[in-house]
Amino acid sequence: MKHMNFFTAFIILLSTGSCITLFNSEYDLFLVHDIYYQSWMVKDLEKGTDVFIEFREVDEEVEFTSLVFRGIEVKVNSTFDGRKTIVKGTINTGPSLIENYEYEVTGADDIIKYKYHGKEFSYPLKNIRREDTRFIN
Repeated sequence: MKHMNFFTAFIILLSTGSCITLFNSEYDLFLVHDIYYQSWMVKDLEKGTDVFIEFREVDEEVEFTSLVFRGIEVKVNSTFDGRKTIVKGTINTGPSLIENYEYEVTGADDIIKYKYHGKEFSYPLKNIRREDTRFIN
């Protein structure tokens, strides 16, 4: 009888795991190759952080819209270089010389937001590495 209950529980667990995999299937739309951030400073005028996400094999229907890094959400720019797509978000940490710079403090975890067939999704950003600070004269 104990073997039967264990077997039944195992089958239920296995079928639930399959549903979870199907629910997360939107992540098959792209492959994250690298994620890093780099702080920068322009003389004593302005400072901030750029967040770079390098993707491979991006579905052509995916549109990256914004990212959240350390609780701050900013819009992103995408560039295409051969097989890779590089998405960049810029977070200013002081007065900005950039016109129309907009951001929102959300407090959310690190994510990239994207649209696919008109619906908005998000993907968690993990293992973000730090590059050396860049000083611009």
